[in-house]
Amino acid sequence: MYGIGLLKGMVVTIKRMVMPVATIQFPEVTRPMSPRARTNLLWFDERCTGCSTCAQACPDGCILVETSPNADGTLNKVRYEIDFRICMYCGLCVEACPYQAIQSGGVFEDAVYEFDTMYKDKHALTKLAHEHLRRNDFTYPHGQVAPKEIIELIAIDQRAHPEPMSKGERVVGASTRG
Repeated sequence: MYGIGLLKGMVVTIKRMVMPVATIQFPEVTRPMSPRARTNLLWFDERCTGCSTCAQACPDGCILVETSPNADGTLNKVRYEIDFRICMYCGLCVEACPYQAIQSGGVFEDAVYEFDTMYKDKHALTKLAHEHLRRNDFTYPHGQVAPKEIIELIAIDQRAHPEPMSKGERVVGASTRG
């Protein structure tokens, strides 16, 4: 019957009219991201040994690791770069890293005005990682707390170079304020 179908449709419409609005005011407010979301990669220099298993696991070849041997047998990380222009965020590098030096969990904001700014060297990656630690109570994305030396280094760096809030911090702060 036509009347019953019309009534069912009107009931659905009226229910949606009285429910709270699902729309959010992006970019001022964002929804919380799942901890398992494949967001930007974070590279933690203090955890990395330079073994380059992440670069070997990357199907796109967007990770570049260059090392030189130290006298004590460890590796000095000369270069560590990630080209986010070609990264497909598959997470294979995260799974391959035996020391959890590369983890997904950064802010999910890849919209940039200059395409070349998506190419990050080890200094830019370290800055992003320290920003993430500072915003998240010095906790790595997988839940472990950062060592005291790193916390002190971030605090000293923050006092020496106070920087304005990044876009990611502003959005996260806006969503937590309500």
